[in-house]
Order: sequence, then C-alpha cells, then structure tokens
Amino acid sequence: MKSSAFKLLVMPYSSRLYRMAFRLMNNREEAEDIVQDVYAKLWEMRNELPDYNSIEALSMKITRNLCLDHLRRRKVNQDALKAEKYKLEGASATPADELEKKEEARLIQALISALPEPQQTLVRLRHIEEKSFEEIAPLVNMKVNAIRVSISRARQQMREMVEKQHSSWKAQKS
Repeated sequence: MKSSAFKLLVMPYSSRLYRMAFRLMNNREEAEDIVQDVYAKLWEMRNELPDYNSIEALSMKITRNLCLDHLRRRKVNQDALKAEKYKLEGASATPADELEKKEEARLIQALISALPEPQQTLVRLRHIEEKSFEEIAPLVNMKVNAIRVSISRARQQMREMVEKQHSSWKAQKS
C-alpha cells in the first residue's frame, strides 16, 4: 500500500483518535504522541488493513490500548516516586516502624497481585492512584456501578485472604 492510499484510509479518523486519547490521558502532548504511535502501528500493518472490516474500530482499539499502556507506565513511575518518597520520609522512623511499613506494603502488593486481572487494575487505579470511579470508567471501558461492585468484591477477596493467612499463622503457633 502506498502512502497516499494509506492516508486516505486512516487520516479521516485522526480527530476521533485524538479526542479519545485526550479523554483518557488528560494531556494534549501525550494524546498527540499516542495518535502518532497509532499511525506508526497502522503503517506497519498497512498491507493487512484491507482485511479488516472497520479501520476505524481497529484504530480506536489501538488508541485505547496504547493509552492504557502509557497509564500503566505512568503508574509504575508514580509508584517508584512514592517508594522513594516513602524511603526519605521513613528515615526518621525507628527500624521497627520501617520494617512494619515495608511488610505492610509488601502484603498489600501481594494481595492485589493475587486478584484476577480486571480487579487488580481497578484496585490499583482506585486505591493506589486514588482515581475516582468516574475517572476509572473510561480507562477500563466499564460502567461506574460495575467498577464499584468489582472493587467491593476485590476488597472482600483480599479480606478473606488476610483472614485465611492469619488463621494459618495462629495454627502454626499452637
């Protein structure tokens, strides 16, 4: 496929892709970068594009996935910054306090990691990134009520895991 045919095929969707990326990223520059990345991916797939029923749907899906990837990377960077901040703030705490906080953070991360994937993402977005339900909904393409139910179930699962672990520790001590 030549570049002129490619442009005719995918360029009509540029404003929709940008609006979606901007809505998810809430940042003009990141949205523009993501749209460029979408076009790069589509260009790599240019010979396969005629096989797709809807280039628009494919473009929107690629845009959504790239946005989610960027948000995940942003979250990892924020977690690293929080960990660094925690280390700096914890310098004045006693070694026992530091150990307790580290153990608590490790336990919470382990509990979250033990959840099924959709719940992991929702719990991290809600409780680690402190996003509102309304902010999470477009990121995961779910309704607010479904997110509330899923997070509630995830919390219940985490409570049950903690109770199970606690009872096994009690049994070991006896």
